[in-house]
Amino acid sequence: MDRADRLLSGALLLLRRAEVRVVSGGPTDLDLVLPGGGAVAVKVRVFGRPPTPSIVEGLRDGHRKDRFLLVTPRATSYLRDLAAEGVVDVIAVEEGCVVIGGVEHTAAASAEAGSEVGALRRGRRPWTRWAVERLLLLAEQPLTQVELAAVLQVTQQSVSHVLRGHRFASRTDRGWVIGQRAEALDELLEEYPGPGGASTYWYGLDPAVRQAEAAATWCAERGVGCVLTGDVAADVYAPWRLPAVAGLYSSELLDFTAAGFTPATDAEYTLVVTVPQDRTLWRTAAAAAQPRARVDPIIALHDVLAGPGPDAAEAGEHLREAILDGAWRG
Repeated sequence: MDRADRLLSGALLLLRRAEVRVVSGGPTDLDLVLPGGGAVAVKVRVFGRPPTPSIVEGLRDGHRKDRFLLVTPRATSYLRDLAAEGVVDVIAVEEGCVVIGGVEHTAAASAEAGSEVGALRRGRRPWTRWAVERLLLLAEQPLTQVELAAVLQVTQQSVSHVLRGHRFASRTDRGWVIGQRAEALDELLEEYPGPGGASTYWYGLDPAVRQAEAAATWCAERGVGCVLTGDVAADVYAPWRLPAVAGLYSSELLDFTAAGFTPATDAEYTLVVTVPQDRTLWRTAAAAAQPRARVDPIIALHDVLAGPGPDAAEAGEHLREAILDGAWRG
């Protein structure tokens, strides 16, 4: 999770502490219900450092009808004055300050909400390249550029750019394959930062698998796309340990209190729901062709290794072996 994702996730935690409910939306748009019952829709903009007056005015020019929620580590006096006047809404994550509609809600700053992280990564991440590598590593037979482009819904030129000079990819008379699969998988896992995105955290009493299935069903009933990840997905691909935490990627942010969950923090939770930056996640999940919606095995492996538990490395190695020998297909 990069700095922008951490700031947004921290902002969501502070909204919760301020009793401002996030009803729906995504990383750039949120539908909020205020403590008094009023509903507002905001455009969210995240800044790694407090935006200057020129940046704020440039944002508002041409968008006077939109209501902006500015998320930043700290609030300058300029931002506080604008927020107090109701011109913009502001969340200063490191200060635990939430100002919505000119009303300030101060929540205690916390480690998970206000922690310092590294500088914001520069440039666009190569989501398509990583997705092509995952597809080829998981494929039972060679795949053509046309097939890869169709699965990922990108141009054939994008796929060609990925494969041209690729260290592990080679062309056969039937399509492209990945050689040195173990080395290629390990290099991908080392480089891939995860799908990214903003996360919300929840607590439930049921076993993790049941929580994941209940949350996924609840999303599906509302027409919101979702896929299971981490231990819950790994439990299907390569059962090894009893899942303790449920992970879910969702196409939009939702309030899971209506599904029977209690809001939690990233220190104590049983369900984490993330709206991912990596949009290829949905395509490679579908390509895994499993009967239930879950991420592809390599995304699941990444999330198992990044997840809690002293035996995460052992659980990850079990799934890694299943990927390399094809046993994940069942």
